[in-house]
Amino acid sequence: MLSKFNKLLIVSILIASSLLLLNQDKTFAAQRIGNGLYIKNNVTVMVNGERVTFNDPILNKNGQLFLPMRDFYEIIGATVYWNQKTKTASAERNGNRVDVTLNSRTAKLNGETVTVNVPPFLYKYKTYVPIRFLSEKLGGTVKWNQQAQRVDITVGNEVPSPSPEPVPTPIKDPYYLHINDKRIAMADPIITKGGRSYIPAEYFYENLENSSGKWLTKDQFELQISGLIFVFTNGSSTIKVNDESVATDEQPFTRSGKMYVPVKFIVNAVGDGGNLRYLSKQKEMYIYLYQYMFTSKFLEKSYGSTKVPQNTPNAELSGNRTLLVSDNPETLTAKVIPNSTATLSEQIVKSSESVNEHRVFGWHYNTLGKNIALGITVENTSQTTSLQVAKSQGVFKRSGHSWINYDIGLPIADHVLNDKLQQAESEGITIAPGETKVIQMYTLSNSYIIGFLHDLDIQAVNGGESSYTIRTVLAKNNEDLSTIHSEVVPINPYAAHPRGVWPSSTIVSEFPTYTIGDAEAGYSISNGKTDHFLTAESSLEQRNGALGNSGHFGINYIVNIPVANPSGQPQKVRLKLSGRGGLYSGAIKVNGQVHLIPTLKPGKEYIELPSYTINGTNEVITIEVMHAGGSNLPMAIYIETE
Repeated sequence: MLSKFNKLLIVSILIASSLLLLNQDKTFAAQRIGNGLYIKNNVTVMVNGERVTFNDPILNKNGQLFLPMRDFYEIIGATVYWNQKTKTASAERNGNRVDVTLNSRTAKLNGETVTVNVPPFLYKYKTYVPIRFLSEKLGGTVKWNQQAQRVDITVGNEVPSPSPEPVPTPIKDPYYLHINDKRIAMADPIITKGGRSYIPAEYFYENLENSSGKWLTKDQFELQISGLIFVFTNGSSTIKVNDESVATDEQPFTRSGKMYVPVKFIVNAVGDGGNLRYLSKQKEMYIYLYQYMFTSKFLEKSYGSTKVPQNTPNAELSGNRTLLVSDNPETLTAKVIPNSTATLSEQIVKSSESVNEHRVFGWHYNTLGKNIALGITVENTSQTTSLQVAKSQGVFKRSGHSWINYDIGLPIADHVLNDKLQQAESEGITIAPGETKVIQMYTLSNSYIIGFLHDLDIQAVNGGESSYTIRTVLAKNNEDLSTIHSEVVPINPYAAHPRGVWPSSTIVSEFPTYTIGDAEAGYSISNGKTDHFLTAESSLEQRNGALGNSGHFGINYIVNIPVANPSGQPQKVRLKLSGRGGLYSGAIKVNGQVHLIPTLKPGKEYIELPSYTINGTNEVITIEVMHAGGSNLPMAIYIETE
């Protein structure tokens, strides 16, 4: 009989190898369960000739397979430890120790930091750990039987030492492909024929969830993307999509043993559509597939003018989550950042509250001529009191071109209103007196822009007064971000980009009561006048300058619209939104549903929300808005009776 360790080692290696084989032939049965998760069925696992089964499902996420932590560790006969505060699972066996943390891409192997491509996660109250990550460290031999859908694993009694990972050879002057938020240095060229762009199919199935590719014949290639099955034939303009033949103007072709597929055709075919931009001079292609990029759906544009709105008459800050904005200097130049490190913004906190809630919103453009690191840090300035980061979650996006409201601002707004901020590995950490720790680190390539939003809650470990400084910092040469305590750099007073700290990250506005049957009424928010609470003068930090945030970037803006319905009979009202200061986009939540607002031209385009039924004599319609970074404000909201 096999030892428990050998059984799971083989299983893990089997699953890892099956993952690799998915790229060649992805015929495993799979059941989609949401959030990018699939249950993998019909896979037989043989360990040294014995079949191994599991009580819980094998899950697939981002092309990686997972098993419940407890099942995995018990099968390999490891001693298991669970740290609830840091949400870290540790396993020890034969002198080896592996530590993985929930929702963290950073793990420890015998004390050394390693990277997990897809972090552990919770499913049905169980922590799932990545099989591929662990199996690659343990080694073994695996054979895959495609016809039988079986993996045969053989392992010895000893755990082999992990072999060093190969160092990739840099590609000289590569083409760059951006798929949603991934940036890939291509080993192949982008080829344009007949005004249409083609890339090898592998760049789709290797970089998109729930995708695969395989050769059917020497001239036919099958590409699966999220339920769609494309069959491309070398030199043929007929493409099969889910077994239906589609006549096109594109002609897939083979080159160097790879099937080059028409990018625009695929982008248009995938559910919810997408967008394609190819900058041939820069040798960069941007592919956006909406169903991968956004949680919410876009509202349809309507065309026509809208009336001039009034400024909202009633608005106020709400809540205790402070807002630190790091957006000035936005453009990072050698003149602005002369040293190898810098502090871009800071918030000094002294508080006796049990929990202090913070939001950090950042937006920076790297023109320093090299790749850099940015980060959010917290320095505990107390001499006696330790701090705990009770909450740490956020979202960030990067872009290499000027469509920043779409690439960066809109996805961030979508994540925030859908409560989809990702838990950071800093959640649960303790910061000792005098210690500085990194809350979140970002890498930023030269000539790229980054936007980030991060919420964190900080508390004193044993109560009492908290004393600390939150910073956004920069390092040019891989310096330790936690060592950067320099004075904050001066703002650029001639650039209309905000920097400062304000006492709240939520604004609540109430419009005057609208009565059913009245003419259309419209009110402007983020108008720079009646709701401009985030001024330079009101900033809680003034060192080396502050600049107001009249556009309310990083703010949740809640609007209450009272409606009077004298008849008491059900009546429908219509809500419209339009930009008033320039191109506008954002996200809006109404009735618990989040919608995306496409880029709107002021005075020419607007969007309509789904009809809203007023059932009583008096109701309040509540909507929540987050403006996309890079948009122009103000924005107007209109209401009328249908």
